[in-house]
Amino acid sequence: MNISLNWLKQYIDIQESPETISALLTGCGLEVESIEPFESVKGGLRGLVVGHVLETAPHPNADRLTVCKVDLGGGQVSQIVCGAPNVAAGQKVIVAVPGTVIHPAKGEPFEIKKSKIRGEASEGMICAQDEIGLGEDHSGILVLHDSAQPGEPVTNHFSVEQDLVLSIGLTPNRSDAASHFGVARDLRAVINTNGERKVELIQPDVSGFVAPNQKPVVEVVVEDADCIRYAGVHLSGIKVGPSPEWLQNRLKSIGLNPINNIVDITNFVLHETGQPLHAFDAAPIGGGKVVVKKLPAGTMFTTLDGVERKLNGSELMICDVDGGMCMAGIFGGLNSGVSESTTDVFLESACFSPVSVRKSSKHHGLKTDASFRFERGSDPESVVYALKRAALLIADIAGGQVTSNITDHYPQPVAWKTFTLRASTIKRITGIDMEHGVVMGILGCLDIRVVKEHAAGWDIEVPPYRVDVTREADVCEELLRIFGYDRIPLPGTMQISLQSGGDAPLESRRKSIAHHLSANGFHEIMSNSLFRSTAYADELQSRLARIRNPLSNELDVMRHDLLLPMLDAAVYNQNRQRSDLRLFEFGKSYSVRDGKYHEVNGVGVLLNGLRHPGSWDHKKEPFSFYFLKSTIQNILTASGFVVPLNSWQYLSDHSQLEDCIACMHKDEVVGVYGRVRKKLLKESGLQGPAYYGYLNLDLLKHKFSAPRLKAVEPPRFPEVHRDLSMILDRSIRYADLEKLAFTTDKGLLREVGLFDVYEDAKLGENKKSYALSFVLRDDEKTLTDKEIDKAMQRIMDAYEREMGAVIRKA
Repeated sequence: MNISLNWLKQYIDIQESPETISALLTGCGLEVESIEPFESVKGGLRGLVVGHVLETAPHPNADRLTVCKVDLGGGQVSQIVCGAPNVAAGQKVIVAVPGTVIHPAKGEPFEIKKSKIRGEASEGMICAQDEIGLGEDHSGILVLHDSAQPGEPVTNHFSVEQDLVLSIGLTPNRSDAASHFGVARDLRAVINTNGERKVELIQPDVSGFVAPNQKPVVEVVVEDADCIRYAGVHLSGIKVGPSPEWLQNRLKSIGLNPINNIVDITNFVLHETGQPLHAFDAAPIGGGKVVVKKLPAGTMFTTLDGVERKLNGSELMICDVDGGMCMAGIFGGLNSGVSESTTDVFLESACFSPVSVRKSSKHHGLKTDASFRFERGSDPESVVYALKRAALLIADIAGGQVTSNITDHYPQPVAWKTFTLRASTIKRITGIDMEHGVVMGILGCLDIRVVKEHAAGWDIEVPPYRVDVTREADVCEELLRIFGYDRIPLPGTMQISLQSGGDAPLESRRKSIAHHLSANGFHEIMSNSLFRSTAYADELQSRLARIRNPLSNELDVMRHDLLLPMLDAAVYNQNRQRSDLRLFEFGKSYSVRDGKYHEVNGVGVLLNGLRHPGSWDHKKEPFSFYFLKSTIQNILTASGFVVPLNSWQYLSDHSQLEDCIACMHKDEVVGVYGRVRKKLLKESGLQGPAYYGYLNLDLLKHKFSAPRLKAVEPPRFPEVHRDLSMILDRSIRYADLEKLAFTTDKGLLREVGLFDVYEDAKLGENKKSYALSFVLRDDEKTLTDKEIDKAMQRIMDAYEREMGAVIRKA
């Protein structure tokens, strides 16, 4: 979700820097993923100046070119070759001087340089409208008013808005913050709680909305309870056309393309308040009646994108007497919107059932700004406010007037949620004694009403737009995120485990296994419990635990095993030049058997690449089946769980593993290990071979000692490998070379290895040849060739200077 900083400032007084605003929003749960600049005109017209055309002459070698003498101010007169037909002496024009980067309306930016055009020198460019992004016209150069002064910046004559856009990773539960006003509300709460000043929300005033007291022009009939609230108003005398510049800039800043003033206003109010709207051309509404209902299954409906869709009968539709006009809360029909000939508009604002919208949106594969908000829960109390706000903007911008009273169908108003908030619960959940004034201040900023205060705490009411706040613990979370997690005092000592939950014996077993594996060079990973059903074989589809309302097709089932997520993790590392992997993971796998859901705690082990990468005294050695076998057996032995020899069985038909060995205990599979099938490796994209083992922890009954776990963030930037061969005195040791390398380069050098030693009389008396490998990496950015060569040259110079080495050239 994109939030314009200039737009946000309309609702709250912001004095803090963009970086501070970013930190405050991220701290309260609205994670700012990036801050990007926005300019209403690309490039901001930087480098463009006013020029005065002093004289023109035909180009001697081209019929359609003109050689111009242009005054650029300060006594500078430049010769510029121009191809525009309308260039003439005496004009004030826009000139891009050499070195200026211009941003055309179409195409990539490019730099203006001094050049020769058909033999005549040209020191700049006289610009047309489309060449600098001010429009689409390319019929001729843009001529300025006579008052323009040569040499002054063109920005003095054109309004260029500069803005910053915050990209917020909105979590699914925070539909209340899916708007500029919603973000401003949270920002107000944080500033008032933690800042040194108090700010108030500035909500646009709609008191100027006046409707004639007459029968609605368009009758509204709601026949389905999935429509919680429906409001509409009729406007006439509008003129559809381009939106004013300020409105276009608001939409462009968040990535929306302006369409026309009516549609732009509905989009503006949507992103301002979070309330979706739809503007119908009132003239084609059959029978002058809008009916909210479901149409029979099999009905064909053509949406705004021109696609004809077959309805399944569960979609809530906005209809007239002739049929469907709009898929409620999702997408308009092909003929439901306004056009250049529209003069009367029926403006709709509604609240639809989140379940109904989500099912229909998912069924038809339609994701829109409106459905995004409706399916997460919109605010029924903002319906009429947003309607009035949009109507006033239409009247102001499009010249329309309200010609009917508001129709408001709201038979069963959504009640505010009521419950008791206890001070003891706040202390128990947050771990701090939050001051009374702080609690009251946060609740007030979040529109949570305190109905009654008593000795134990407060009786409160939560507004309907906070669909995610349904219990006392949720309110405690609201208090804590606004108060600030970083303000919670830490105790003197802390104990933490990488895993969470589980009974003590299971946790102890996990720790013992992790201790053994980490001591043998394995790295623990944690992957998502959600996975994609398409990755599993057809015969497993009936046994997958499916998500009823998946976030995406890539996360539509609970993982059936640990192998596929581990393969994804291996591919991720392999793509970052980490191909020698010893991975293990603790986690649950899920399945459906006999109509019941089952979950199993287990540990998976994955080997890929080389066991030994190779060195001067050891050849490269890949992982093998037998190394995996010893790893599994050592886990069992270290834990005290001894499996009799007759419990190990060969499985020839395992769907994922070749040469598969299964460990059986009382007719149950305790674990398996083997080589991952080539077909599975190809599907995952992992370069093999790879070996996988799995143990069912729920079948292991013994307790183990606790390990020490350490989580290390993997490198974000690629490492670079370089080899170096040199001739040295026989007395010099590898340890000396390694020490000198790290002493010489302490910034980029990560590893030094010796992979070849060669001695021969031809090298010279008491001489030997060493071949070393070097690994370089910058943890802040990707290294350039220049930086790599500079680091290696420092190391080579040190070897030559300190060790008397003779570097062998390739």
